Amino acid sequence: MISFILIIIFFEISHIFTVSNISFISNYDERKKREILRHSQFAWKEKEIMYYVDPMLNHMEVKVALSRIAKETCLTFVQTQEYRESLFSYIPGRYFETNLGKGREIPHKIFLPLRAHDIGRIIRETLRAFGIDYEHNRRDRDKYITVSPRHILSDYRKYFEKKHSTVTITYDIEYDFRSVMHFSPYEYTKKTGKVLHSKDKLMSQFIGKSQYLTFNDAKLLNNKYCSFLRIQHPVCRNKGYQNPRNPTTCKCLPFLIGNQCEHIGPNNIQCTQRNIYSAMYIISVKRLRLGPNCAYFIRSHPRLKVSMELRFLTPRVQRPIECNEDNSIEVKYRNDLTVSGTLFCPNGKKLYIKSKQNHISIVTNSIQDNYILNIAYVQA
Repeated sequence: MISFILIIIFFEISHIFTVSNISFISNYDERKKREILRHSQFAWKEKEIMYYVDPMLNHMEVKVALSRIAKETCLTFVQTQEYRESLFSYIPGRYFETNLGKGREIPHKIFLPLRAHDIGRIIRETLRAFGIDYEHNRRDRDKYITVSPRHILSDYRKYFEKKHSTVTITYDIEYDFRSVMHFSPYEYTKKTGKVLHSKDKLMSQFIGKSQYLTFNDAKLLNNKYCSFLRIQHPVCRNKGYQNPRNPTTCKCLPFLIGNQCEHIGPNNIQCTQRNIYSAMYIISVKRLRLGPNCAYFIRSHPRLKVSMELRFLTPRVQRPIECNEDNSIEVKYRNDLTVSGTLFCPNGKKLYIKSKQNHISIVTNSIQDNYILNIAYVQA
């Protein structure tokens, strides 16, 4: 997967950095913010999920979707040819939809359209079956999006209802426009009118398009199903949590290392080695060589913000393309680094961005060699 995440913090050290004094990565205790069903009767006791796929559907798409969930959790999925043996049953339907959490009816039906091919939405509905609600139903959604009820098909308005605090549990997770649980702007529209309007223009083109679990999507699911309370593990810092596949360790953000996620890791040899910079009142210009698993950090004075222009210098042949997780870098500019940022790919355009607080960030997982990114930044 060719995805980048650039992180721009601002310290001037050249190898492994401790994170304890970096202001934008906080260590306070988990609070409640991201929605998941509160009551245990809506949760599944099984860690191994037997599933059935109707012969009319593409079983490989379901298999890929479930493998992406399994990769990030302690859950496993085993396909069965017998409908009655399954816990989850994927069957044809008009839309991608399912009920929220475990119900009385087993197998739990997950509906998939015959002609729509979207692994991200299969993941979304599977997580909903596990009890995770849609992102746009959060209680604080009005800060981030506007919902147009008049454009929603009347039979499907139930999928846009904000959940009360007595129904759901949340965690210290901000609203994530690129959560795999987010609807696209036109989902369940009557005709052509937008149902969801993003209040952040940088994120509007990416909502409802994720094909993978975000860090917080996985964290939320693991908090519900993969917490091993009797297995000792280090106290995970900087929004890390108990690793679902190796419970004696911490699961960290991709750019953090250490037993407690307490260090920023060095860049690999394919990337520009220096990964921490400081924004001043004078514009600074840097050329960054990009490669897999790299991170860059830029930070201003705590009371100020960072303004930045980004432009790809290579590849030289750039054409209009739709940015997605597989062909772009991720630029994080909000307060919480666990929350997804906007995507930027070599499409011949520039990206202008201003941080919400005093830092901008980007991190890379996998990217083609010989990508050069030009950044110009200033303290604002």
